[in-house]
Amino acid sequence: MLLTPLGAIKLFVNDEEVGFTAIKLENLELHCRDVNGRYLIEYEYKSENQNQEIKCCIPSIDVKKEIESGERLEAISFYKNDIKIIIAIEGEFTDYREDIEYGGDYLSNGIQYETFQNTADKKFYFGVCWIQPYTEENDIQTWFGADPFFRNL
Repeated sequence: MLLTPLGAIKLFVNDEEVGFTAIKLENLELHCRDVNGRYLIEYEYKSENQNQEIKCCIPSIDVKKEIESGERLEAISFYKNDIKIIIAIEGEFTDYREDIEYGGDYLSNGIQYETFQNTADKKFYFGVCWIQPYTEENDIQTWFGADPFFRNL
């Protein structure tokens, strides 16, 4: 569990809660210097597990939300008062599932990966980032902060 200003982040695999370690990431001077929290969650998928729904969410959340996708990034943001939290994953959601190794979907309280028969062993990453107070000027920082691509910078 990762505690955020809007509630606890939890990970579920096929609707069963699983433990995880949230890796604290440093703020990036150029892209997300003002964020208050920046974390990476890893899930080790094994192909013998077959089809799985791997959900990263805030189960109790009921606030304004917004989808913020980009190139090879799918993300959902949650807003309450002057707090913004974003949960992001690597990849792009598509309706053409026969052409991809894994998919995903937006949830009312988070985001999920979906694995298929042809999904190979791999690590799936969720990025979590928040800022308080958020403004029009610093709003984009959470998007960069949650992007799992920036985990090793």
